[in-house]
Amino acid sequence: MTPRQCSDTALFVLLALLSSRPGAAAPTFERVLEKPCRALALDREPYVAALGDDAVTVMDKRGTHDEPLPDALRGAGVEVGVFFGRDYRVRVAGTARGPSGDEVRYYRSLPGGLRPALDELGPLGARGAPGLVALLGTADPEIVCRTGLSCLIKTIRGWAKASAPPGLERVGLSLGSGWAVAGQSFFHLKKDWQPLAAVGPWKKADDAFVRGEHVCVVERGASKLHHYDGAAWRSTTAPVAGPRSVWGTADSMWVAGDGGAAYLAGEAFQKVSSVTRVAQVLGRSAEDVWLCTETGVYRSR
Repeated sequence: MTPRQCSDTALFVLLALLSSRPGAAAPTFERVLEKPCRALALDREPYVAALGDDAVTVMDKRGTHDEPLPDALRGAGVEVGVFFGRDYRVRVAGTARGPSGDEVRYYRSLPGGLRPALDELGPLGARGAPGLVALLGTADPEIVCRTGLSCLIKTIRGWAKASAPPGLERVGLSLGSGWAVAGQSFFHLKKDWQPLAAVGPWKKADDAFVRGEHVCVVERGASKLHHYDGAAWRSTTAPVAGPRSVWGTADSMWVAGDGGAAYLAGEAFQKVSSVTRVAQVLGRSAEDVWLCTETGVYRSR
């Protein structure tokens, strides 16, 4: 075994602590939507929303239907995600990057289509810069930030305010725990953002998953997976090339990206076949996993 293999094996042994399903049978996936998908929102059955280039395709109690994107949500410089609000109406939120600077984007599904709804954000709803970094949904908490200004943390008990670290790039929620990434700093959400003492080894973090003191970060540009064990970071080659998304439950973990999708089975990742160019992996449970890809949306069965 080479020194590099030793390093990788040590990391996967640590990652195995995150999985209690060794030897789980490989799932198969069926395509449930044939339109290209850039981002996915997944809530209780039957709520699914897939963000495409020209529309959001929504699956809900009315069936499957499209909500066309207004011009402000189209184009290469628009970096937005799709979410369900607590009313189970779709929101599209993020940032439009242009030659004159960043601009906030926040749209809500209304009877007439997707419309600006910045008033829902209270003091963070001012038009213009800086852009929006947000995680919305029906799970607590919702996190809405304007980089360098402040964050609003929304629960069923109301709003709370937190700082917004300079350079904030991404916020997320794993098993009820909020997290954020700003440059090489990783933060847990307590009453405010609490940084890990150890600075991350990545150049640009693309997504993360947190369980207790363990953190896994994927880096698309370097095809790396970085794992924090509560004391230090370890890095290895990701189980798929160009990893863009990581998701898990209390006893499962998935990594997905340009090279496809893989799940942690015991002490190693196992790839699933026939699916590539994955933008996002999400699930309702370890048995109900969804992949948002360039060729459509796939669901495990």
